[in-house]
Amino acid sequence: MTPDDKKKCVEVWAMFTNEKTKPEDWNEDAANTLAIMVAEIRKCSKAMNFVPRPSGSRPGYGWIVKYAYKILKERYSSKQPLLYEVCIRASYSHKRAVNIALQMGE
Repeated sequence: MTPDDKKKCVEVWAMFTNEKTKPEDWNEDAANTLAIMVAEIRKCSKAMNFVPRPSGSRPGYGWIVKYAYKILKERYSSKQPLLYEVCIRASYSHKRAVNIALQMGE
């Protein structure tokens, strides 16, 4: 891994965990596990966009049309993917695996 790659891993790790690491702590195993963790978070968040939000009453066709429209609008107009906190928290097993790989060193 290049020093620049390691710095990027530090930044990505901090974004998702609020934990600080040093670039020299990162190795390929830790970076690969981090990549899997981020992919899983994005996959989970994408699926969460399809979970119906409570409507307060029995939904009718109008709710379906508005909800489907909202999903499509968010999907195709958003430049930044929406990541859900529950998906980040669900990635605990990956977070643990990254921590183990960081301790193993190069």
